[in-house]
Amino acid sequence: MVAATEHKRHTLEVSLRSAPGRKGAEHLRKNGKIPGVVYGLAKENLPIELGAKEAERAIHSGTHLVDIKLNGSVEHVLIQDVQYDHLQMAIEHVDFMRIDPTHKVRVKVPLDFRGTPKGAKEGGILEVQISELELEVLPLEIPDRIRFDVEHLELHGLVHAKEIPLPSGARLLSPPPDQILCQVRTVKEVTPEETAAAGPAEPEVIGKKPAEEGEAATAAAGKAPAAAKKEAPAKK
Repeated sequence: MVAATEHKRHTLEVSLRSAPGRKGAEHLRKNGKIPGVVYGLAKENLPIELGAKEAERAIHSGTHLVDIKLNGSVEHVLIQDVQYDHLQMAIEHVDFMRIDPTHKVRVKVPLDFRGTPKGAKEGGILEVQISELELEVLPLEIPDRIRFDVEHLELHGLVHAKEIPLPSGARLLSPPPDQILCQVRTVKEVTPEETAAAGPAEPEVIGKKPAEEGEAATAAAGKAPAAAKKEAPAKK
């Protein structure tokens, strides 16, 4: 079953950025704000600033569509791109794209496989190969996620992309319809015979590299024994 947007759409209070550039962005972050830009619909690009906590709450909720409020005017925008710091933890910049509610957009929506497959009773496990779909859909019809019940899957059962119900009017862009998204497979057990056939692991010589061992062996093989000390001839 398709899950429509579960959360109330976030409204983010923003203001025009007073100090653009790297130094201005660093100053914003030190004061609990982050820089961003709003673009699209043949309108001018707007450099903005917004509260970091509010932005994180909206982005981490999984929503795609938010409202931004600037000088009392509200616009529908898509969270188009989010840039994080080198630790991939703190948000450093957000791109918002203006949208026309009557025109479809391309978005990636996460898949949420729910339930325990029947095949699990026979020792199977659910292996997820693809965890999101790319759709072409009207902005106001974008789901936060798409749930799919896998409880009916027997051992070796498969789910293809074409089996996932989509929002009304949405079109699947990727993966291909016949692409396998997940399957219930058996866990291969290693038998004692296979373990024995592999043989015991050879002990490692600590402190000596394989290359050094080879060089030492070669040197030992080619080295001649020390010659006996030659005695001086007896004087006549």
